[in-house]
Amino acid sequence: MNHFVEKFQDRLQEILFPIATKLNAEPHLSALKDGMTITIPLTIIGGFAMLLAVPPVSAGLQPTNIFNQFLLAWQSWAVSNNAILMAPYNLTIGAISVYVVFAVAYALAKEYKMNGMSSALIALFVFWLTSAAPITDEKLGLVSQMNNLGAVGMFYAIIVAFVTVEVMRFFMKKNIKIKMPDSVPPNVTAPFEALIPAAVLTIGMIILNAICTSLSGNNLCALIFTVIKPLMFASSSLPAVILLSILLSLFWFFGIHGNNMIGGVLTPITTANIALNAQYYITGQGTPTPLSGAFLTIFGNWMSYPAMMVCFFLVAKSATLKSIRKVALVPDIFNINEPLTFGVPIVMNVTVALPIMIANVITCTIGYIAMSAELVNSIHIVLPFTIPGVFNLFLSTGGDIRTIILWAVLFALDIIILMPFIKIYDKQLLADENKKENE
Repeated sequence: MNHFVEKFQDRLQEILFPIATKLNAEPHLSALKDGMTITIPLTIIGGFAMLLAVPPVSAGLQPTNIFNQFLLAWQSWAVSNNAILMAPYNLTIGAISVYVVFAVAYALAKEYKMNGMSSALIALFVFWLTSAAPITDEKLGLVSQMNNLGAVGMFYAIIVAFVTVEVMRFFMKKNIKIKMPDSVPPNVTAPFEALIPAAVLTIGMIILNAICTSLSGNNLCALIFTVIKPLMFASSSLPAVILLSILLSLFWFFGIHGNNMIGGVLTPITTANIALNAQYYITGQGTPTPLSGAFLTIFGNWMSYPAMMVCFFLVAKSATLKSIRKVALVPDIFNINEPLTFGVPIVMNVTVALPIMIANVITCTIGYIAMSAELVNSIHIVLPFTIPGVFNLFLSTGGDIRTIILWAVLFALDIIILMPFIKIYDKQLLADENKKENE
């Protein structure tokens, strides 16, 4: 049995480690991960603003108790101050693509050792020019529509960021630039060096956007969203969720930060889905996409790891697990799982890692089905990762009380799944400890 397990682990290493190495070395994925991370504070601010502006009040709620009276008073206050409360949301999640294009272009330029600020500003300009160019309104004057600046423009923003930096890199490598005397300071020279590629990008994208609008009736941003939308839904499907959950567990099994490994591909999708769900939620149309925000971690390790900790307290007799539960308890409550990952260890430990993978797949599947069936709201608010799982789920779904019941049921299910494996592992540790004492 042990020989089979060792062969299985070696085979997985042969497959996954080269993939992990290539993903870590790929500049576009690294820039995407870093750029999306930069936007997190803004999405958190926008999420809290929306939580205040759209209280969890169901239709027909009556002031029959103190809690209902509080909710109705909150709703009345939110309606009276809607413009003020929604402004942070509209300028963060509602315009998330503006920040994404800037941040991703900046991160990619830094990967290439280029001027990050010049690249980011030009990418932002090109994106805005071709997605939300100002128009004249009789009453408001010159205005820029925000339709394409939220979730709709997310993937176009990423494409523009990549194209802008690659074009600027090409001109830099070919040394095609306005040359200044050596006596001119670098901070003065840099803007002029970026002028030629900026002009080429501007003219080229204007022409391409005009052709696109003429042929399809949509600008480049809207067209890209139309093309990518089916792919977004496919990548957010239940089979995709199951596959992603397995990959996350496998990477963690090898001691590789799973969220970082797939974050470059996954984060744009979950962030776009957050913005999409928020847009639907505000207009009272529900939350259509389960795979959004921290879905995979809330229903994954942020649930199964605390469940494993409960198992330690219930059945652990070995000194190893008893000591680990003392050290790891507080960090685990706040979703800091490294003490468990490397202390148990879960890394390269099939006895523990396998049931965690099974538990994560099952809870993610049930969570996805519950959200798809609209039994509970989908996640549409971004929160700090240190908020404990049950409260994170409750708040990120707009205060949907049903999510607490769902979380409690799935948490109990995780304990049931993990308990027999923890007992087996604890017996193994206890036997090893007794053996060492008798030597």
